Amino acid sequence: MDLEYSFTLTVPLADMEKAMELLALAKQKNPRMRQSRKTDRHGCARFYLSFPFSAGRPDLAFQEWFIKEQEESWDLFGPNHAVWGLS
Repeated sequence: MDLEYSFTLTVPLADMEKAMELLALAKQKNPRMRQSRKTDRHGCARFYLSFPFSAGRPDLAFQEWFIKEQEESWDLFGPNHAVWGLS
């Protein structure tokens, strides 16, 4: 299993279209980013975003960019040191 830095993103279901567009753009900017969707809870979609473990820390550049682009009601939690699939 690969060591990675991960985030959990929580987005209200009403914002899904914008969230999917922003995540697609994030994927273009970070081709090695992995994304999976967790189970929706309490009217929100939840995503697990993962970046390869590296000294360059692409996760920190993503975090800085994403925070500027996201809606105020969204919650980006992380980065966490993780193993893909076990966080």
